[in-house]
Amino acid sequence: MRDVKIQSLVCLGHDDPDFREVISPLEARRLGRLLKRAVWCSTQALRQAGLENPDAVITATDYGCMENSEAFLCGVLGLDDGTMRPVHFMQSTHNTPGSLIAICLGCHGYNATYSHTGRSFLSALDDAITQIRLGDIQSALVCWLDERTPRMDQSGLPGAERAIAVVLTACNHV
Repeated sequence: MRDVKIQSLVCLGHDDPDFREVISPLEARRLGRLLKRAVWCSTQALRQAGLENPDAVITATDYGCMENSEAFLCGVLGLDDGTMRPVHFMQSTHNTPGSLIAICLGCHGYNATYSHTGRSFLSALDDAITQIRLGDIQSALVCWLDERTPRMDQSGLPGAERAIAVVLTACNHV
């Protein structure tokens, strides 16, 4: 069993950074806020860790991409006056942030998303730590990503808006 080290940790508060340093304006206009935050956080955490590409991208979310899910469902139910946009469907699944991060990094390794309300992040960390300890991977990017929408606030759903990225690596003992 190998020891695991936290190489870097990046957390975004409520204020958004300048996404243009990691996402072109053309790409950014097709991405919701949560996806922009996911890519920015991941890029910064990897940069701080001095790592270009992790062996695994593991994401956690309690509710997934709620803004896009709500927009898609409102379109299906006819609650929205606008036309249905395919992007709302394509970016409505829980694994969208993890997939986007992996695509942006060119990471073809292990990719998993945990969506267990209240236990998502612990499940993702446990997966990464277990794989590193067993020697299956050397490094993992673990992200915890959630957003709040006005409908969530009205319904009283618990949870917080968050964008957190952690890079875990195997300790090299000399």
